[in-house]
Amino acid sequence: MQNTRLIYLSLLVFLFVTCKKKETADTDPSGTAITNVVPSDSSSYDALFSCLNLYSKNSGSYTPNGNQTSAYYSNQLIVKEVYFASNLQNMGPVILNNVVFKNKSIVTNYFYTDSTFTQFSLPHVWSIGGTSAISTFSYSNNNTPPIFTASTNIPDSISISSGFTIPINGTSNCNLIRVFINGGIGSTIYPNKLYSGTDTLITFNSSELQGLVPTNSGYLSIQLFKDHYRTIAGKRINFRTGLNYSNVFFKIKP
Repeated sequence: MQNTRLIYLSLLVFLFVTCKKKETADTDPSGTAITNVVPSDSSSYDALFSCLNLYSKNSGSYTPNGNQTSAYYSNQLIVKEVYFASNLQNMGPVILNNVVFKNKSIVTNYFYTDSTFTQFSLPHVWSIGGTSAISTFSYSNNNTPPIFTASTNIPDSISISSGFTIPINGTSNCNLIRVFINGGIGSTIYPNKLYSGTDTLITFNSSELQGLVPTNSGYLSIQLFKDHYRTIAGKRINFRTGLNYSNVFFKIKP
């Protein structure tokens, strides 16, 4: 019950700050179950350092809206993109391209992100101050993000009773795709799926959407990841670039 409340509060904070154009909160809530995962789709890691190019849709088409950043380090292996707040570790100062990240401890312990709305360009130079538990290190990631040419296929609304399918042909340079849906207040599920970067269809059937509450202000996120793994001080570290197409006025119909 406590973990469910954490997830729900994290999502509410995300929606509020996104609409208000203030600090971006934790958009990857801890403990959220993800379905449709096969071993080839997702690798495990101890820490993630991520910078996604954000594309938002308020009306019309998806338009660039800066970066969405996150950094966290777990004392338990992160599997299938799911981490737990109690496992996240203090890393000391976390710096990307000379910008010092803020620890979003109000939402999730030691989940770090940028609060300055800096537009980060490649290379992404990460510098970690370190603590007694985590070694000091720096790494420069020059991997370009995926290419996605199917944003016009993303619907503005879905029907719970019918389910939906989104063609995503034209995606390239991509390792992993994550889809996340948040319904109206009172929803009892948070549908998540992971797809291989070479998949061409995103599909949710009706049974996978049961528990969503219809709303005109739901949330849809399609994230496309280019992952780059390195072993540092015996830990498997994922340096990620990517794209996030998000709609905070996504309509969810009965």
